[in-house]
Amino acid sequence: PDGTIPKIDHDALRRLIAVKLASSGFDVPDTVDPEDAQMMQLASDLFCRYAEQSRLLTGYLTPIDQRVQEFLDDALKSTGEKVTIPGRTLNVDRYGMARELALPEDKSVNDFHNEQISSYRLRNGVLHNPLNDRRTTKGSFHIAEYGLPIPADKIAVPLVAFARMMKAAFEPPSDLNMLPYSAKWDKTVETMVS
Repeated sequence: PDGTIPKIDHDALRRLIAVKLASSGFDVPDTVDPEDAQMMQLASDLFCRYAEQSRLLTGYLTPIDQRVQEFLDDALKSTGEKVTIPGRTLNVDRYGMARELALPEDKSVNDFHNEQISSYRLRNGVLHNPLNDRRTTKGSFHIAEYGLPIPADKIAVPLVAFARMMKAAFEPPSDLNMLPYSAKWDKTVETMVS
């Protein structure tokens, strides 16, 4: 209410991330905190059961996701392309969680790099520096040909181009789907986040 940024309990966030990943069926390395390790061990059967239920519901979409999927199906039916939104994602639903997931879990590591991005921990957050900065500049704003008329100062592109871009975005190669948080783990986590 006073406009200040809430304090982040990094240890609590790390525990929450471990629980979310384990309950989604991902291998989470043992923790050094004996209390956390005991909690994870006690809940391991529950995590396995939840992961199996999630696997069985792989094709199920939440009501809002179902509406988005139906819109895409209807809008793109003339293109012959089928775009499927991800059915399994890691839900980032707490303040500070995205910041934690953007860099390796190891607190001594303050950066992450892959072929597309370099990320750095700063005092007030995380700086993401993409290899190719794709910000739109004047005269190059593209809009897919669907629905409303396209203003004269914009560039119209075929709807099939939009469909193929969406399809590629939802099917990234495994190295781009790797969660930076797990970069130093023996077995990394590959998932989309939402």
